[in-house]
Amino acid sequence: MTEHAQSNEYIRNSEVDSPLTRKISWGSPKEIWVVIGLALLTGLILKIPMIFGIDEDAYFPRNIGSILLPALLGYSFFVCKLAIKAHWTLFAVAGALVLYSNLLPGTLDDSALVLAYFHIPILVWFIFARAYLGEDWKISTKRIDFIRFNGEVVIMGGLLGLSLLLFSAITIALFELIGYHIEDIYFEKIAIWALGSIPVLTLYLVHNNRDLTSKISPIIAKLFTPPAFLLLLIFSIMLPQAPETIFDDRDLLLIFNMVLLAVMALILFSFKNEENSTFQLYLLFGLAAIAIIDNLLALSAIGVRLFEFGISANRLALFGLNLLMLSHLSYFGYRIIGVIRSKEELSSVFYAMGVYLPVYGVWAAIVSLLFPLFFSLI
Repeated sequence: MTEHAQSNEYIRNSEVDSPLTRKISWGSPKEIWVVIGLALLTGLILKIPMIFGIDEDAYFPRNIGSILLPALLGYSFFVCKLAIKAHWTLFAVAGALVLYSNLLPGTLDDSALVLAYFHIPILVWFIFARAYLGEDWKISTKRIDFIRFNGEVVIMGGLLGLSLLLFSAITIALFELIGYHIEDIYFEKIAIWALGSIPVLTLYLVHNNRDLTSKISPIIAKLFTPPAFLLLLIFSIMLPQAPETIFDDRDLLLIFNMVLLAVMALILFSFKNEENSTFQLYLLFGLAAIAIIDNLLALSAIGVRLFEFGISANRLALFGLNLLMLSHLSYFGYRIIGVIRSKEELSSVFYAMGVYLPVYGVWAAIVSLLFPLFFSLI
């Protein structure tokens, strides 16, 4: 074979294997129509306050978690072929959740009510997970794969959102050049429908192109794990020397808990099947160990506030969340030690990650459904 022929053969093989040459999958024509219909439905739900003259400040906080429910469930039912009985069960649960969130008495000055609104989207996510995974929801490793899938959806959705923002800015600027100010008309007639289409469009694109998107979140997580470890270590060392500590500043304590949640997410996304090196395992264990220490500090701070100021919805919710994170991180760290010492398989770490997810769902349900009722009685 000549050198030219060998070169052509190499190019043909490279085109087959290279991710850059893979075509984007658009699914079936029926699926495209389903996506269009669900996008229009989401846009219509966003426009309900405008159509019926409902106060937006009252509508959106109460429904922020349920606006996407029809699109998420509809697409999941289409692609995952759940049994009809499961369809109706999940629809009934979703409908009850929407009804409950809109019937809750009180205003945004009620901290228990605000907590419920923040936790209802978590319940929506669990309903979506059950619909999308079907019977695979019972498998802990499948839950972890689904969380990674969500990470890819978020990244893709962010790109689509930035594209929409750029397109909107260019459109408005072009019309201003010729003397037309179309901001109000554009956002009311066009942008809100485009905004409503982003979630289901993102879900559709990622679902049909997992081979192109599945490596994004682990790569990003692995790139950020070393600097996150150093940052959290330095932050933890300097925390006791800060002018305001988590024992004194409630806002700092809340931000501190958000940092811990971000660390847990980073740990989760850093694992990818059997590709983790020994160095990566030690790094993730170190990250988990520091997070556990910081979690104990957060629990101590919340405990002090509970002792000094008594029980409140915010303090109790944070205390419960920190207990869950502490137990989850401890179990996860224990499993990593077993893998490092070659006493356990890496699959045990995935099990430790996934087995706790329903516990978070139960806690979200307690905060969403019971806190408003409980704290309205005391």
